[in-house]
Amino acid sequence: KAGNSNLKIMNACDVRPHNQNDRKTKALQRWKILKQALTGSSSAETCASDVSVRRFSSFGLLKTEKISTTPEGNVWFRYTAPGKPGFCMSVRHLPGTMDANTLLGFNNTGNVCVWPAEEVMTNYCFQHLENFSDLAVCELGGGMTCLAGLALALESKAAHVVLSDGNEDSVENLNVILEQKDNQSKFGKTKVSSRLIRWGKDETHQDLHGSFNVVLCADCLFFDDGRADLADLIFDILKPKGRAILFAPHRGSTFQAFSELAKEKFHVEVQDNYSQEVWGLHCKMKSTGSDMYDENIHYPRLIILTKAG
Repeated sequence: KAGNSNLKIMNACDVRPHNQNDRKTKALQRWKILKQALTGSSSAETCASDVSVRRFSSFGLLKTEKISTTPEGNVWFRYTAPGKPGFCMSVRHLPGTMDANTLLGFNNTGNVCVWPAEEVMTNYCFQHLENFSDLAVCELGGGMTCLAGLALALESKAAHVVLSDGNEDSVENLNVILEQKDNQSKFGKTKVSSRLIRWGKDETHQDLHGSFNVVLCADCLFFDDGRADLADLIFDILKPKGRAILFAPHRGSTFQAFSELAKEKFHVEVQDNYSQEVWGLHCKMKSTGSDMYDENIHYPRLIILTKAG
């Protein structure tokens, strides 16, 4: 995903202090999280903090079961979906640690956690599988797993699915996932590949102009200096009349900023209630009044961009 990953760490530790003493306490806790990341603490420890947005991590639309751990510390999981009986995919997660070299490189957020927006986008794809038949699909900024793109490759009749991220470690992990024998046996006639795609000054997509009918993207809108480049990339790689399906939370004004920017190039449609199931879970979480759930940073909104013919 675009941007500097050290900035993302600060974003992932967003807090809303209520008074001066609380502000100091939260700030100290936030810097403690950054210290943990820089010293190689596990992402699970970071996500468990009460000042991290990761205190809410899932709508329960996907379930995981640990299969095995490699000598290098990589963990294989079996993903299933309660709402999609019979669905199963094998996904490798990278070790849950970060160091300074990783943080200061190209954004590595997808190497650390699976975000609710990716889970919700996967569920959305399940509900609209027929809309991907015989089409070329690309997931941008999908991190180490590209769950939605991988699920489409396994369950839809798409002609071609490309899984991508801007981080080399992510792409290497995606290659391993695609080579896993259980996954390979389910791709059928769908051509599936993975590659490095970045947006901004370090563009890596010149050969993909006009290549895709559908682009998928989850939670990539929060960097101020990356939104225009992302819109340009989507426009470049979409075919005429192609669509981009993006999920992201409000995150203050970031979602609206991207939506307004995208109107310069696309027809833009925004939906909040795109799934009765997800909307119901969202309303239930809100009704509890728990500090665990904040609509601003946890509930993914849907934005559909359509390129002119």
